[in-house]
Amino acid sequence: NDRYDSLRICIGETLFQKLKDVQLFMVGCGAIGCEMLKNYAMIGIGTGPKGKVTITDNDLIEKSNLNRQFLFRPRDIQKSKSLTASKAILEINSEIKIDPHQHKVSPETEEIIYTDDFFRCKNIIVNALDNVEARRYVDSRCVTNQVPLLESGTMGPKGHIQCVVPHLTESYSSQRDPEDHDVPYCTLKSFPAVIDHTIQWARNKFESCYSHKPQLYNKFWSNNNSVPDLLQSLRNGDKPDGVILAAKSLRSWPKNWHDCVARARLQFEKYYNHKAKQLLHAFPRDTRLNDGTLFWQSPKRPPTAIVFDINDALHYSFLESAARLHASVHKIHFSPQDLTKESLMQILRDVHVPEFTPSNKTIDVDESEQKPSEKVEDEDVLLQACKFLVHFLSSQGFDKAMLSQSPLEFEKDDDSNGHIDYITACSNLRATMYNIENADRFKTKKIAGRIVPAIATTTAAVSGLVTIELMKVIKDSPFDDYRNCFLNLALPVFVFSQPAPATRTVIRDGLSFTLWDRWEVHGNKTFTLKDFIKHFKDKYNFETTLVSVGVKMLYMPILPGHMKRPKQTMLKLVNPAPESKYVDLIVSFTEEGKSDEDEDLPAPPVRYYFGN
Repeated sequence: NDRYDSLRICIGETLFQKLKDVQLFMVGCGAIGCEMLKNYAMIGIGTGPKGKVTITDNDLIEKSNLNRQFLFRPRDIQKSKSLTASKAILEINSEIKIDPHQHKVSPETEEIIYTDDFFRCKNIIVNALDNVEARRYVDSRCVTNQVPLLESGTMGPKGHIQCVVPHLTESYSSQRDPEDHDVPYCTLKSFPAVIDHTIQWARNKFESCYSHKPQLYNKFWSNNNSVPDLLQSLRNGDKPDGVILAAKSLRSWPKNWHDCVARARLQFEKYYNHKAKQLLHAFPRDTRLNDGTLFWQSPKRPPTAIVFDINDALHYSFLESAARLHASVHKIHFSPQDLTKESLMQILRDVHVPEFTPSNKTIDVDESEQKPSEKVEDEDVLLQACKFLVHFLSSQGFDKAMLSQSPLEFEKDDDSNGHIDYITACSNLRATMYNIENADRFKTKKIAGRIVPAIATTTAAVSGLVTIELMKVIKDSPFDDYRNCFLNLALPVFVFSQPAPATRTVIRDGLSFTLWDRWEVHGNKTFTLKDFIKHFKDKYNFETTLVSVGVKMLYMPILPGHMKRPKQTMLKLVNPAPESKYVDLIVSFTEEGKSDEDEDLPAPPVRYYFGN
């Protein structure tokens, strides 16, 4: 005679009592997370004496979250998602025991907070994440600790759920979606054809100028934090990593708002005037390919150099937003008055804009070419950078405040920071230069921010299906009862399928394993590597060819220095943290009597227990 009577009629008293005593851990408190928490409260999960719902999310609530993350209100903006969600859920069901965290589930918290013991004491893990990398990490922890995982996600009207059950199904990471094909590097750099290309180019410019380069600049000074030592090193002929970027940054360092505006004006000329002239210098409009066809034909568009005009709204927007971003990176103060057209025009009168000079720089036209991962610098450029740094750091113009910048993190939802203003102006100017139709601020924000319209209905449908599978896991249902689902509410279509079974790898006749298996070896303080090797020889008749922990190589018999290691204890070789009870090892084997050239046998991970 309580709020759960209708639920009891549907699922029975036995399963209901199990749900009350569930120990559940949910990662993420976004759209799916809010819906899932509502479902937990409605069916009484974590309300029993042994039950508890633990949630974590290190994110803060943003205005754009409110349309689908229904536990949050406008008054909650910039508050913790997990703390706010837990308070809202207690209003739905005050009996639920909920423990909100604000930590990221990642390798950084693996040894301190979300340890193996933490995972093993949970009955089930639920993912409510929005990125593949985090999903794979949580999946790997669930496999290692043999805990069930319910995985789900949405994209517009589309959604999916996946059941990951120990020893029964494959894991989330067992399958990989095909990689998205990126826009060719040369298309973004020199030959955009649609507005998406110019928006991506503008976003890349933002990341490069105001985020990535300032981070590298700070890294240079953190690696060379003693100016006297750096000067001595440079005078001795050393060329530290990042010296060219450091020299370029200091050479063009803006000292005041006037310099920020000047720098933005020169950027405009470089991006939208000189770039177009250089392209047409390298490939005049009548250029023909080897087969006689015109170079400038669809989808390639010949550019038109843009002449700066402060009275053009787009030109003014670029100048103002770029100058603001430069000032933010270099910690230079500016006032609203500084942003007026009159103030900017006054500054521009003193800015010298260099004339275009053609260069012999090669322009990539091969669409199969990838963006170079690392630029190889000329030796003369390196020497000039070192020489400049020695001169500058010894001069009176040097100020220690110049040893750090403030990298910007792209934030699409804050209209006051100028990020979307910059990308919109930057993109539309490039589109104008290539005669591509401009995009408004909202379309630019959608593409640059990689925003996929979120639909609360999809989230509710996915969360409901996850809750049904959750009951099956708690009920300990057989393999045939579980269902994965792929849905698209726009069609509408729901496709249910059995999860793929865990693939069994055969080592030899009578010996096989799945991703859920591991071999265990129990040692003690005197247990040596020789004893470890002997264990596998006695039990499986295997010769051990490699033992490693992470990237650390413990034993490889073909290396001369490793021949003495079998006499050492495992404790000494692994050198674990004092509180560690075990270590997971990667071990390679061959069958006894086989040559070293034969392929290693497949084998599961090996967990070695240190013992007392």
